Amino acid sequence: MTPGSTRRTRPAGAKAPDPQRSRDRPTVALLVAHWESRSEEGWITRQVAGALACAAEVHIITPDGATSRTSTDGVFTVHRLGAPLGLQAEMRRDLLVEAISETAPDPSDPLPPGMGELLDRDLIDGWTRASAVLEGLHPDLVLVAGYQNVGALAVVDRFDAGVPLVLLALGSDGDNLAFPHFEPLFDRAHTVIAVTETERQLIAAHHSGPEKVHHIGAPLAANSSSLSEPNSWVGPTEYILVLTGTNSNEEHEETDLSRLLRLSFPDRPVGIAHHDGFFVWHEGRLNRGWPIERSSDLARLMAWARVTVDLHPGRLFARRCVESLLYGTPIVVGSGTRAREHAQRGRGGLWFDNPAELTWCVDSLLGDVRDSLSTQGRIYAEDEYGSTDRFIERVNAACGLMPTAEALNVPITA
Repeated sequence: MTPGSTRRTRPAGAKAPDPQRSRDRPTVALLVAHWESRSEEGWITRQVAGALACAAEVHIITPDGATSRTSTDGVFTVHRLGAPLGLQAEMRRDLLVEAISETAPDPSDPLPPGMGELLDRDLIDGWTRASAVLEGLHPDLVLVAGYQNVGALAVVDRFDAGVPLVLLALGSDGDNLAFPHFEPLFDRAHTVIAVTETERQLIAAHHSGPEKVHHIGAPLAANSSSLSEPNSWVGPTEYILVLTGTNSNEEHEETDLSRLLRLSFPDRPVGIAHHDGFFVWHEGRLNRGWPIERSSDLARLMAWARVTVDLHPGRLFARRCVESLLYGTPIVVGSGTRAREHAQRGRGGLWFDNPAELTWCVDSLLGDVRDSLSTQGRIYAEDEYGSTDRFIERVNAACGLMPTAEALNVPITA
């Protein structure tokens, strides 16, 4: 990778890269709207940053923070600009994109005058201070996280229109991936990274062609300690585990479907994870526990279940479904979700379109078909998502970097 051709003076207050390390390792600047790990998008962004840290000095640049400051976060240097992008502005943009996509005769047509400025309102200025950080770092490579992050692209091109750029697409919404307002990010990137094969195919079809888009998977693993003992609330009997994104008393389709399952299988324990508690039903009796908040508790539940029904899978790559397959527990998911890839392509479960199909899928997995789907799903999950080393190699190969042998022994940050 070659740095920009123009020599720049580091502004006051900008952190200079270590001169010794800069001779040996390239510098990568990762621009992300929110540096967090709660969402699937935030978690995988941290994993990609960790993989890159095996080959480069990685600097995170984000508008987040109450004030402008630089700090360390594990192996990363984080530059918080102190000008957060408002969640309301992001929601307004997403609603406008959805409305235009549904009503336009051809969603790929140019936007009406002024619509682009409305989409970007309050989402550009927060990146202004990133210019000084990029000037000080003079990165060899820039990675932008999020295909909607047009403000980050603008500041990168103001710094150096020729600096190599990689786009971590985070394309959780397949319909919006084709929206023309975000085309410049795909055009500018010399490489686009997708987490799942479904996302890779969507991007290749709408934007970049197959040779430019790389599928990287994710670094996940089954924890053997989860199999040491079952969850005390549900016990060791093979049960149906139902995951929702609702409260137990909420009027929502997920709540209705979870109720349908516990009524349809009265002889089988059904554990339902709601926001406000974990509810275990068996033969009409209810045993209520605390909400499942720790990932280790959820892993133990999936490891001992007969089947995991995820009524609210993650939109980007359905992490919980992958983890269930790693424990050999088949999944049942909605047909329109990103999780369907794991059930269909990975042959690790079944998918449904309506309540009748949901109960049929679960009933099927209570029978002999469960064993073959368990084996197939585990093999698929281990191959696509179960190796940290393979994930590191995929990320760095896509970015044109080479991790050192020593770095491969360093765990990626959670």
